[in-house]
Amino acid sequence: MSTIEYATDSSQGNLNLPSRILDLMYTKGEAFTIRGFAQRLGISREYLRLMLSGQREIPPQMLEKIASGLGVSVARLKQLDTKKQTEELNKFFNSKKRTKPMFRRALSIASELVQVALGAKELGYALNNLGRVQYLQALYEEAHESWLRALGCANKLKDQFEDDHLFLLVSSNLMLTYTIRKEYSNMESLLEVVETGYADNPDKLGKAQYTRMKWQEDRGNYELARQHAYRALEFFEQTRDSKQIGISLMNVAHFEYITKNYQLSANYLSKAIQSTSLSDRALIHAVKEYTKALLMLKDYQTIIRIVDEYSYLGKDYPEYWAKLQIAYTTASGDPSYAEAVKNNNDLDINTRYLSCKCLMEFYYLKGDAEKAMRYYEESRIFSSTRCEYLKEEALF
Repeated sequence: MSTIEYATDSSQGNLNLPSRILDLMYTKGEAFTIRGFAQRLGISREYLRLMLSGQREIPPQMLEKIASGLGVSVARLKQLDTKKQTEELNKFFNSKKRTKPMFRRALSIASELVQVALGAKELGYALNNLGRVQYLQALYEEAHESWLRALGCANKLKDQFEDDHLFLLVSSNLMLTYTIRKEYSNMESLLEVVETGYADNPDKLGKAQYTRMKWQEDRGNYELARQHAYRALEFFEQTRDSKQIGISLMNVAHFEYITKNYQLSANYLSKAIQSTSLSDRALIHAVKEYTKALLMLKDYQTIIRIVDEYSYLGKDYPEYWAKLQIAYTTASGDPSYAEAVKNNNDLDINTRYLSCKCLMEFYYLKGDAEKAMRYYEESRIFSSTRCEYLKEEALF
Protein backbone atom coordinates (compact mmCIF):
# COMPACT_ATOMS: atom_id res chain seq x y z
CA MET A 1 0.00 0.00 0.00
CA SER A 2 1.26 3.49 -0.76
CA THR A 3 0.44 7.11 -0.09
CA ILE A 4 -0.55 9.57 -2.79
CA GLU A 5 0.64 13.12 -3.42
CA TYR A 6 -1.41 16.29 -3.14
CA ALA A 7 -1.97 18.88 -5.86
CA THR A 8 0.46 21.76 -6.21
CA ASP A 9 -0.29 25.44 -5.76
CA SER A 10 -0.55 27.69 -8.78
CA SER A 11 -1.11 31.39 -9.25
CA GLN A 12 -0.42 34.00 -11.89
CA GLY A 13 -0.03 36.89 -9.49
CA ASN A 14 -2.05 40.08 -9.88
CA LEU A 15 -0.73 42.63 -12.36
CA ASN A 16 0.06 45.94 -10.72
CA LEU A 17 1.32 48.23 -13.49
CA PRO A 18 3.59 50.48 -11.37
CA SER A 19 5.15 47.41 -9.74
CA ARG A 20 5.53 45.80 -13.14
CA ILE A 21 7.43 48.82 -14.42
CA LEU A 22 9.66 48.91 -11.34
CA ASP A 23 10.35 45.19 -11.72
CA LEU A 24 11.51 45.67 -15.31
CA MET A 25 13.62 48.65 -14.26
CA TYR A 26 15.34 46.53 -11.58
CA THR A 27 15.93 43.81 -14.18
CA LYS A 28 17.70 46.26 -16.49
CA GLY A 29 20.18 47.28 -13.83
CA GLU A 30 21.66 50.41 -12.28
CA ALA A 31 21.16 52.59 -15.36
CA PHE A 32 17.42 52.37 -14.77
CA THR A 33 17.12 54.07 -11.41
CA ILE A 34 14.13 56.41 -11.05
CA ARG A 35 16.42 59.39 -11.62
CA GLY A 36 18.17 57.84 -14.61
CA PHE A 37 14.97 56.59 -16.24
CA ALA A 38 13.24 59.95 -15.70
CA GLN A 39 16.06 61.62 -17.58
CA ARG A 40 15.70 59.13 -20.43
CA LEU A 41 11.97 59.87 -20.57
CA GLY A 42 12.50 63.62 -20.39
CA ILE A 43 10.32 64.01 -17.28
CA SER A 44 11.02 64.99 -13.69
CA ARG A 45 12.15 62.44 -11.16
CA GLU A 46 9.26 63.40 -8.86
CA TYR A 47 6.64 62.89 -11.58
CA LEU A 48 7.98 59.40 -12.33
CA ARG A 49 8.18 58.59 -8.62
CA LEU A 50 4.54 59.59 -8.09
CA MET A 51 3.40 57.41 -11.00
CA LEU A 52 5.41 54.41 -9.85
CA SER A 53 4.18 54.76 -6.26
CA GLY A 54 0.57 54.74 -7.49
CA GLN A 55 -0.08 58.33 -6.37
CA ARG A 56 -0.49 59.57 -9.93
CA GLU A 57 -2.28 57.81 -12.79
CA ILE A 58 -0.11 56.86 -15.76
CA PRO A 59 -1.63 58.51 -18.86
CA PRO A 60 -1.79 56.37 -22.07
CA GLN A 61 0.78 58.51 -23.89
CA MET A 62 3.17 58.31 -20.95
CA LEU A 63 2.64 54.56 -20.75
CA GLU A 64 3.69 54.23 -24.39
CA LYS A 65 6.76 56.34 -23.63
CA ILE A 66 7.67 54.21 -20.63
CA ALA A 67 7.18 50.98 -22.60
CA SER A 68 9.41 52.31 -25.38
CA GLY A 69 12.03 53.35 -22.82
CA LEU A 70 12.02 49.81 -21.43
CA GLY A 71 12.29 48.36 -24.93
CA VAL A 72 8.92 46.57 -24.89
CA SER A 73 5.48 47.08 -26.38
CA VAL A 74 2.56 48.29 -24.27
CA ALA A 75 0.92 44.89 -24.78
CA ARG A 76 4.03 43.13 -23.46
CA LEU A 77 4.29 45.56 -20.57
CA LYS A 78 0.66 44.89 -19.59
CA GLN A 79 1.02 41.16 -20.41
CA LEU A 80 -1.92 41.40 -22.80
CA ASP A 81 -0.03 39.38 -25.43
CA THR A 82 -0.05 36.29 -23.18
CA LYS A 83 -3.59 36.63 -21.87
CA LYS A 84 -5.09 33.85 -24.04
CA GLN A 85 -2.30 31.38 -23.21
CA THR A 86 -2.63 32.19 -19.52
CA GLU A 87 -6.38 31.62 -19.61
CA GLU A 88 -5.91 28.30 -21.42
CA LEU A 89 -3.33 27.18 -18.87
CA ASN A 90 -5.63 28.09 -15.99
CA LYS A 91 -8.41 26.11 -17.65
CA PHE A 92 -6.07 23.11 -17.73
CA PHE A 93 -5.26 23.48 -14.03
CA ASN A 94 -8.96 23.66 -13.17
CA SER A 95 -9.92 20.62 -15.27
CA LYS A 96 -10.98 17.52 -13.39
CA LYS A 97 -10.05 15.23 -16.29
CA ARG A 98 -6.92 15.91 -18.31
CA THR A 99 -6.09 14.04 -21.52
CA LYS A 100 -2.61 13.42 -22.95
CA PRO A 101 -3.11 16.11 -25.65
CA MET A 102 -4.10 18.54 -22.87
CA PHE A 103 -0.89 17.75 -20.99
CA ARG A 104 1.22 18.28 -24.11
CA ARG A 105 -0.50 21.57 -24.83
CA ALA A 106 -0.17 22.75 -21.22
CA LEU A 107 3.55 21.95 -21.17
CA SER A 108 4.02 23.83 -24.45
CA ILE A 109 2.13 26.90 -23.17
CA ALA A 110 3.89 26.92 -19.80
CA SER A 111 7.28 26.68 -21.53
CA GLU A 112 6.37 29.52 -23.92
CA LEU A 113 5.30 31.74 -21.02
CA VAL A 114 8.67 31.17 -19.35
CA GLN A 115 10.48 32.07 -22.58
CA VAL A 116 8.70 35.40 -23.05
CA ALA A 117 8.56 36.38 -19.35
CA LEU A 118 10.17 39.68 -18.37
CA GLY A 119 11.01 40.69 -14.82
CA ALA A 120 11.27 38.63 -11.66
CA LYS A 121 7.53 38.50 -10.98
CA GLU A 122 6.32 37.34 -14.39
CA LEU A 123 9.20 34.88 -14.72
CA GLY A 124 8.73 33.57 -11.17
CA TYR A 125 5.02 32.85 -11.61
CA ALA A 126 5.62 31.38 -15.08
CA LEU A 127 8.27 29.02 -13.66
CA ASN A 128 5.96 28.06 -10.80
CA ASN A 129 3.25 27.10 -13.28
CA LEU A 130 5.71 25.25 -15.51
CA GLY A 131 6.79 23.30 -12.45
CA ARG A 132 3.21 22.44 -11.70
CA VAL A 133 2.57 21.08 -15.20
CA GLN A 134 5.77 19.04 -14.96
CA TYR A 135 4.77 17.75 -11.52
CA LEU A 136 1.37 16.64 -12.80
CA GLN A 137 3.16 14.69 -15.54
CA ALA A 138 5.38 13.02 -12.91
CA LEU A 139 8.43 14.91 -14.25
CA TYR A 140 9.57 15.48 -10.71
CA GLU A 141 13.20 16.40 -11.39
CA GLU A 142 12.16 18.97 -13.98
CA ALA A 143 9.49 20.36 -11.65
CA HIS A 144 12.03 20.65 -8.84
CA GLU A 145 14.43 22.59 -11.05
CA SER A 146 11.66 24.91 -12.25
CA TRP A 147 10.61 25.64 -8.68
CA LEU A 148 14.20 26.27 -7.59
CA ARG A 149 14.49 28.84 -10.39
CA ALA A 150 11.13 30.31 -9.32
CA LEU A 151 12.43 30.53 -5.75
CA GLY A 152 15.30 32.71 -6.99
CA CYS A 153 12.78 35.11 -8.53
CA ALA A 154 10.70 34.98 -5.36
CA ASN A 155 13.68 36.00 -3.26
CA LYS A 156 14.21 39.04 -5.51
CA LEU A 157 10.57 40.09 -5.10
CA LYS A 158 10.84 39.65 -1.34
CA ASP A 159 14.02 41.73 -1.13
CA GLN A 160 13.08 44.45 -3.59
CA PHE A 161 9.34 44.86 -2.99
CA GLU A 162 8.70 43.07 0.34
CA ASP A 163 6.35 40.79 -1.61
CA ASP A 164 6.51 37.27 -0.15
CA HIS A 165 3.48 35.74 -1.90
CA LEU A 166 5.48 33.91 -4.58
CA PHE A 167 8.12 32.91 -2.02
CA LEU A 168 5.53 31.17 0.15
CA LEU A 169 3.79 29.63 -2.86
CA VAL A 170 6.97 28.13 -4.28
CA SER A 171 8.18 27.01 -0.84
CA SER A 172 4.93 25.09 -0.44
CA ASN A 173 5.41 23.36 -3.79
CA LEU A 174 9.09 22.59 -3.15
CA MET A 175 8.07 20.63 -0.05
CA LEU A 176 6.48 18.09 -2.41
CA THR A 177 9.52 17.55 -4.63
CA TYR A 178 11.98 17.58 -1.75
CA THR A 179 9.83 14.84 -0.21
CA ILE A 180 9.83 12.79 -3.42
CA ARG A 181 13.61 13.21 -3.66
CA LYS A 182 13.88 12.25 0.04
CA GLU A 183 15.97 15.34 0.68
CA TYR A 184 15.21 16.44 4.22
CA SER A 185 18.38 18.31 5.22
CA ASN A 186 16.74 21.74 4.88
CA MET A 187 13.16 20.58 5.31
CA GLU A 188 12.61 21.87 8.84
CA SER A 189 13.45 25.45 7.83
CA LEU A 190 11.23 25.16 4.75
CA LEU A 191 8.36 23.82 6.83
CA GLU A 192 8.80 26.65 9.33
CA VAL A 193 8.53 29.19 6.48
CA VAL A 194 5.31 27.64 5.19
CA GLU A 195 3.71 26.99 8.58
CA THR A 196 4.49 30.53 9.77
CA GLY A 197 3.61 32.28 6.54
CA TYR A 198 0.37 30.35 6.13
CA ALA A 199 -0.62 30.04 9.78
CA ASP A 200 -4.29 30.66 8.93
CA ASN A 201 -4.36 28.61 5.72
CA PRO A 202 -5.54 25.02 6.34
CA ASP A 203 -4.67 23.94 2.78
CA LYS A 204 -0.99 24.88 3.16
CA LEU A 205 -0.85 23.56 6.72
CA GLY A 206 -2.32 20.27 5.50
CA LYS A 207 0.41 19.98 2.88
CA ALA A 208 3.02 20.73 5.53
CA GLN A 209 1.65 17.88 7.61
CA TYR A 210 1.79 15.63 4.53
CA THR A 211 5.48 16.50 4.17
CA ARG A 212 6.10 15.68 7.83
CA MET A 213 4.19 12.43 7.30
CA LYS A 214 6.43 11.37 4.39
CA TRP A 215 9.53 12.46 6.28
CA GLN A 216 8.69 10.22 9.23
CA GLU A 217 7.64 7.37 6.94
CA ASP A 218 11.01 7.43 5.20
CA ARG A 219 12.65 7.29 8.64
CA GLY A 220 10.57 4.23 9.49
CA ASN A 221 8.64 6.08 12.21
CA TYR A 222 5.23 4.83 11.12
CA GLU A 223 3.35 5.82 14.25
CA LEU A 224 4.53 9.44 13.97
CA ALA A 225 3.77 9.35 10.24
CA ARG A 226 0.25 8.11 11.01
CA GLN A 227 -0.27 11.01 13.44
CA HIS A 228 0.77 13.53 10.79
CA ALA A 229 -1.56 11.86 8.28
CA TYR A 230 -4.46 12.43 10.66
CA ARG A 231 -3.39 16.04 11.23
CA ALA A 232 -3.30 16.60 7.46
CA LEU A 233 -6.82 15.17 7.21
CA GLU A 234 -8.02 17.53 9.95
CA PHE A 235 -6.65 20.55 8.09
CA PHE A 236 -8.04 19.51 4.72
CA GLU A 237 -11.46 18.88 6.22
CA GLN A 238 -11.46 22.59 7.12
CA THR A 239 -10.97 23.49 3.45
CA ARG A 240 -14.05 21.50 2.38
CA ASP A 241 -12.05 20.54 -0.71
CA SER A 242 -13.42 17.06 -1.41
CA LYS A 243 -10.48 16.14 -3.65
CA GLN A 244 -7.88 16.93 -0.99
CA ILE A 245 -10.00 15.27 1.69
CA GLY A 246 -10.24 12.14 -0.46
CA ILE A 247 -6.44 12.01 -0.83
CA SER A 248 -6.03 12.54 2.92
CA LEU A 249 -8.36 9.63 3.61
CA MET A 250 -6.23 7.44 1.35
CA ASN A 251 -3.05 8.44 3.18
CA VAL A 252 -4.59 7.76 6.60
CA ALA A 253 -5.77 4.38 5.29
CA HIS A 254 -2.22 3.60 4.18
CA PHE A 255 -0.84 3.90 7.71
CA GLU A 256 -3.74 2.03 9.26
CA TYR A 257 -3.00 -0.79 6.82
CA ILE A 258 0.71 -1.03 7.56
CA THR A 259 -0.07 -1.03 11.29
CA LYS A 260 -2.46 -3.94 10.56
CA ASN A 261 -5.67 -2.08 11.29
CA TYR A 262 -7.22 -3.51 8.12
CA GLN A 263 -10.85 -2.78 8.92
CA LEU A 264 -10.10 0.84 9.73
CA SER A 265 -8.05 1.11 6.54
CA ALA A 266 -10.92 -0.30 4.50
CA ASN A 267 -13.38 2.12 6.12
CA TYR A 268 -11.29 5.17 5.18
CA LEU A 269 -10.73 3.90 1.64
CA SER A 270 -14.45 3.34 1.20
CA LYS A 271 -15.03 6.98 2.15
CA ALA A 272 -12.29 8.13 -0.24
CA ILE A 273 -13.83 6.20 -3.14
CA GLN A 274 -17.15 7.90 -2.51
CA SER A 275 -15.51 11.31 -3.09
CA THR A 276 -16.76 12.56 -6.47
CA SER A 277 -13.81 14.92 -6.96
CA LEU A 278 -10.98 12.39 -7.20
CA SER A 279 -9.20 12.16 -10.53
CA ASP A 280 -9.54 8.83 -12.33
CA ARG A 281 -5.97 7.93 -11.44
CA ALA A 282 -6.50 8.66 -7.74
CA LEU A 283 -9.80 6.79 -7.85
CA ILE A 284 -8.39 3.58 -9.31
CA HIS A 285 -5.49 3.85 -6.86
CA ALA A 286 -8.03 4.00 -4.02
CA VAL A 287 -9.96 1.04 -5.47
CA LYS A 288 -6.76 -1.00 -5.70
CA GLU A 289 -5.80 -0.16 -2.10
CA TYR A 290 -9.36 -0.93 -0.94
CA THR A 291 -9.28 -4.39 -2.50
CA LYS A 292 -5.96 -5.03 -0.82
CA ALA A 293 -7.41 -4.25 2.61
CA LEU A 294 -10.49 -6.33 1.78
CA LEU A 295 -8.25 -9.29 0.87
CA MET A 296 -6.79 -9.16 4.38
CA LEU A 297 -10.34 -9.14 5.76
CA LYS A 298 -11.38 -11.94 3.36
CA ASP A 299 -14.34 -9.82 2.28
CA TYR A 300 -14.52 -11.38 -1.17
CA GLN A 301 -18.06 -10.33 -2.05
CA THR A 302 -17.17 -6.65 -1.66
CA ILE A 303 -14.06 -7.15 -3.81
CA ILE A 304 -16.14 -8.64 -6.62
CA ARG A 305 -18.65 -5.80 -6.40
CA ILE A 306 -16.09 -3.00 -6.29
CA VAL A 307 -13.95 -4.37 -9.15
CA ASP A 308 -17.04 -4.81 -11.33
CA GLU A 309 -18.25 -1.32 -10.46
CA TYR A 310 -15.02 0.38 -11.53
CA SER A 311 -14.14 -1.83 -14.50
CA TYR A 312 -14.60 1.18 -16.80
CA LEU A 313 -11.27 2.56 -15.54
CA GLY A 314 -9.32 -0.51 -16.61
CA LYS A 315 -8.61 0.56 -20.19
CA ASP A 316 -6.75 3.73 -19.18
CA TYR A 317 -4.82 2.18 -16.28
CA PRO A 318 -3.79 -1.36 -17.34
CA GLU A 319 -1.28 -1.96 -14.53
CA TYR A 320 -3.79 -1.04 -11.86
CA TRP A 321 -6.45 -3.09 -13.61
CA ALA A 322 -4.15 -6.11 -13.81
CA LYS A 323 -3.65 -6.06 -10.05
CA LEU A 324 -7.40 -5.83 -9.53
CA GLN A 325 -7.82 -8.88 -11.77
CA ILE A 326 -5.38 -10.79 -9.58
CA ALA A 327 -7.48 -9.86 -6.54
CA TYR A 328 -10.58 -10.91 -8.49
CA THR A 329 -9.14 -14.42 -8.93
CA THR A 330 -8.74 -14.77 -5.16
CA ALA A 331 -12.20 -13.36 -4.47
CA SER A 332 -14.11 -15.27 -7.16
CA GLY A 333 -12.20 -18.53 -7.15
CA ASP A 334 -11.72 -18.25 -10.91
CA PRO A 335 -8.02 -18.50 -11.94
CA SER A 336 -8.63 -17.26 -15.49
CA TYR A 337 -8.28 -13.58 -14.44
CA ALA A 338 -4.80 -14.01 -12.96
CA GLU A 339 -3.89 -16.32 -15.83
CA ALA A 340 -4.72 -13.56 -18.34
CA VAL A 341 -2.46 -11.19 -16.42
CA LYS A 342 0.39 -13.69 -16.44
CA ASN A 343 0.14 -14.14 -20.21
CA ASN A 344 -0.06 -10.42 -21.05
CA ASN A 345 3.35 -9.42 -22.40
CA ASP A 346 2.40 -5.74 -22.34
CA LEU A 347 2.26 -5.68 -18.55
CA ASP A 348 5.11 -4.96 -16.17
CA ILE A 349 7.08 -8.08 -15.28
CA ASN A 350 6.56 -7.46 -11.55
CA THR A 351 2.79 -7.57 -12.00
CA ARG A 352 3.06 -10.82 -13.96
CA TYR A 353 5.24 -12.23 -11.20
CA LEU A 354 2.52 -11.38 -8.70
CA SER A 355 -0.06 -13.21 -10.82
CA CYS A 356 2.12 -16.35 -10.68
CA LYS A 357 2.33 -16.07 -6.90
CA CYS A 358 -1.45 -15.76 -6.77
CA LEU A 359 -1.98 -18.81 -8.98
CA MET A 360 0.59 -20.83 -7.05
CA GLU A 361 -1.26 -20.15 -3.79
CA PHE A 362 -4.63 -20.74 -5.47
CA TYR A 363 -3.71 -24.27 -6.61
CA TYR A 364 -1.82 -25.05 -3.40
CA LEU A 365 -4.99 -24.38 -1.42
CA LYS A 366 -6.93 -26.52 -3.92
CA GLY A 367 -4.55 -29.40 -3.22
CA ASP A 368 -3.24 -29.43 -6.81
CA ALA A 369 0.49 -29.73 -6.11
CA GLU A 370 1.40 -30.22 -9.76
CA LYS A 371 -0.09 -26.92 -10.92
CA ALA A 372 1.14 -25.11 -7.82
CA MET A 373 4.69 -26.25 -8.65
CA ARG A 374 4.25 -25.18 -12.27
CA TYR A 375 3.40 -21.64 -11.27
CA TYR A 376 6.19 -21.63 -8.72
CA GLU A 377 8.64 -22.42 -11.51
CA GLU A 378 7.13 -19.69 -13.69
CA SER A 379 7.39 -17.17 -10.86
CA ARG A 380 11.09 -18.02 -10.56
CA ILE A 381 11.55 -17.15 -14.24
CA PHE A 382 10.00 -13.73 -13.66
CA SER A 383 11.89 -13.12 -10.41
CA SER A 384 15.25 -13.99 -11.94
CA THR A 385 14.65 -11.43 -14.68
CA ARG A 386 14.44 -8.41 -12.37
CA CYS A 387 14.72 -9.77 -8.86
CA GLU A 388 16.03 -6.49 -7.39
CA TYR A 389 12.61 -4.91 -7.94
CA LEU A 390 10.52 -7.75 -6.60
CA LYS A 391 9.46 -6.38 -3.25
CA GLU A 392 6.06 -7.96 -2.88
CA GLU A 393 4.68 -5.29 -0.55
CA ALA A 394 5.38 -2.65 -3.22
CA LEU A 395 4.02 -4.76 -6.07
CA PHE A 396 0.38 -4.57 -5.10
